[in-house]
Amino acid sequence: MNKKKTTARTVVAVVVVLVIVLIVALIAMRTTQSVNDSPPPLTSEKQSQLNALDDVAKAALPPDVDAYNPVVRDTNLRDTGRQGVGLFIQHAFFRIAGDMGFDVDRLSALLIPTDDSQPVILDDPSSFVFKPLHGSVVMPPSALTALFNQYLTDYPGTQLRALKVSATDDGQMHVTGDTQKVPGLWLPFEMIGPVKLVAGHLFVYQPEKVKIAGLPTKGLLDAINLQLSKLVQIDTEGAQLQGDNIVLDLNHALPPPAQVVHVKTMRIDQMGLHLDFTSPFDPDWPTPILDTDSYVMLNGGDIKTFRTLVTNARMQLVAENGGKLDTSLYSYREQIVGGHFGSTTSGELVAYLAPLKTADYLPPAQPEKDDAK
Repeated sequence: MNKKKTTARTVVAVVVVLVIVLIVALIAMRTTQSVNDSPPPLTSEKQSQLNALDDVAKAALPPDVDAYNPVVRDTNLRDTGRQGVGLFIQHAFFRIAGDMGFDVDRLSALLIPTDDSQPVILDDPSSFVFKPLHGSVVMPPSALTALFNQYLTDYPGTQLRALKVSATDDGQMHVTGDTQKVPGLWLPFEMIGPVKLVAGHLFVYQPEKVKIAGLPTKGLLDAINLQLSKLVQIDTEGAQLQGDNIVLDLNHALPPPAQVVHVKTMRIDQMGLHLDFTSPFDPDWPTPILDTDSYVMLNGGDIKTFRTLVTNARMQLVAENGGKLDTSLYSYREQIVGGHFGSTTSGELVAYLAPLKTADYLPPAQPEKDDAK
């Protein structure tokens, strides 16, 4: 019996000793780890790689980015803090919607969120303001025609419809269409006259010849001291008749996004309406991701596209077929779905856009059923 008790005590003693040794070993390991708190080599290499990618992204920003797109908020992983997103367009047709758009030679702009706590949401043009900085564009006759038909004069009770705009190289703009002063009685009309720029954003059309139903009307109006605005009304935010002049406000004459423009010079010819934009800034042009002549580039700032937030954006849009890019704010998503995406190791994105299938922002004004006879 005593021998069994002695054996049991021995076993317990051995177990206690083993537990003590294990505890001491664990304490020693923890002490060693607390002294050497450097990350494992794999983790360290990955962190170095991420830091290098951040340096690449910063180096891709134009050197004057802080002047035209400053940091205005505290930064974090979801917000670079920049005022907006830099937009750079070269040799592309950039549409707002439908045929309303610009044939762009080279244009820099800033997209500024209407809510500074949010990114630029590309799928919601009303979420940002379009502010051209520097460059030249042409609004071709087809775009001017679409602007009048699909946006400025297409509302209930309109007195104008089926408009067509053209121009001559001597600076005369020619507008034809139908007008009604008496409800239900549509008559053909035409106007011819020059255009001028006022206050850097007002497009003023000054018809010198007006015909309604083929009869010269301008001389008759002058003879009886009646202005064109008393004969025909335009009721929309971006356009109005002032006396004998039609005035388009370029800050309100297009569908969203809202615009803040300053036009330095303007002229019109057979190619369309030529606009030269200017501002206090003429940004250095960022190096494109893909070496191509025609593209749209989003550079710096934060954007939301589809369901993805892209911070410190470097995104280039090009034509999938390699030709001239033709894209639209209201249809770019369909073009991306029909094309494909590419990327670089530093997180830059290239969207190869499928050919654009244009869709009207608003349907053009059409004759009512009882008028179409």
